Amino acid sequence: MKEFFQSTKVKIFLSVLMVLIMLAVFTRNVENNIISTTLNAMTFGLSKVTAAATEDHAKGKSYDELNAENEALQQANRELRAKLVDYYSVKEENTRLWKFYDIKREHEDYSLIPATVLRRDSSDEFGSFTIDKGTASAVNVGAPVIGENGLIGWISEADAYTAKVVTILSPQTSIGAVDNATNDTGIITGSAKYADDNRTTFSKLNSENKVEKGDIITSSGASGIYPKGMVLGEVIEIGYDTYDTSHYAVIEPYDDISKIVDVAVITDFAGQGEILRKESGE
Repeated sequence: MKEFFQSTKVKIFLSVLMVLIMLAVFTRNVENNIISTTLNAMTFGLSKVTAAATEDHAKGKSYDELNAENEALQQANRELRAKLVDYYSVKEENTRLWKFYDIKREHEDYSLIPATVLRRDSSDEFGSFTIDKGTASAVNVGAPVIGENGLIGWISEADAYTAKVVTILSPQTSIGAVDNATNDTGIITGSAKYADDNRTTFSKLNSENKVEKGDIITSSGASGIYPKGMVLGEVIEIGYDTYDTSHYAVIEPYDDISKIVDVAVITDFAGQGEILRKESGE
């Protein structure tokens, strides 16, 4: 009996069984069903292996035979771990996408790809960052990027598995926008004067505009580059630029762009590229 408990197969069996029991204890709800099913299947199979190990010991199987069975058991263990990794990867992706459920519910025409911020460009004062999705996930240059509370930027560069996001705090950004309360139109573009405070500007306003503090600014959708009605932020200040004699408003996005971790890329939406198609005569 002592030799039985010291055998390699029994030790592997006990180790795998302990891992599965811990997974079953520390997971809940839907995960319990998956882990429990896996646990039952593996326990049933491994119990057979253990019984066989007892018989092998009694029958005196050769080293090569025992070693082959040991390899088969280890392979089954590796396959189980791989399935668990795949399961948790899908679960994590679904959790990230769930954050954008309300946006997707309101805009069923959106195709969303959830992504995570990999790194931030410390040399860029306007908060650009790199995400973990690229062209292999249908993320292409120009695609709008949203946070949980609205539009926060666009894809400026993309390779197969990563992409760079330029934010609405940057002067590189130019988004047609409208004041939901007054219908005044203008352009959302960043400014070095306000970027550090997580703010951007609603510029090119008519001199007779009626924009007020507290108004919500959304995308106009006029260019076909950004969807119509995406929230851009709230007016917190009204200004006048004496240099180019223009009126503008300071806008604060509802997401803190410097701290954002989870985003989603809008890869397709109703009206995308419509203006470009009209201009090209398609």
